[in-house]
Amino acid sequence: MNVRHLLILTSLLSISGCSLLPKWGEDVKPITVKTEAVARTPLNLPEPPPLKMRPVEWLIITPENAEQIWQKLRDEKKDLMLITLTDEGYEMLAMNIAEIKNLIAQQRSVIIKYKEYYEPPKDTPTK
Repeated sequence: MNVRHLLILTSLLSISGCSLLPKWGEDVKPITVKTEAVARTPLNLPEPPPLKMRPVEWLIITPENAEQIWQKLRDEKKDLMLITLTDEGYEMLAMNIAEIKNLIAQQRSVIIKYKEYYEPPKDTPTK
């Protein structure tokens, strides 16, 4: 037997695998699939506490009141620094905060819908 015949024989045996061997032992039993409804596990999500915002004091400095404000801050022993926004910058900040509020409202409604889906109302009997 040459190498070519040996290669063909090996290929045929590897392709056919164990299908050429007779069945040993018991016959193969068919698989049965049984589907049954399972009650949803209630979500155990505590509602987050309401957001408590800290008060922020805004000082508006103009060329006319700049010295008075600096003196007031010195008298109150506050750190002297100037953090500024232009009127357009303040408008952008307000718009960003509004977008954050909208996103929070959307996420809250998604959470409520998930909770309604997973937890049926208390007065509805479950099967």
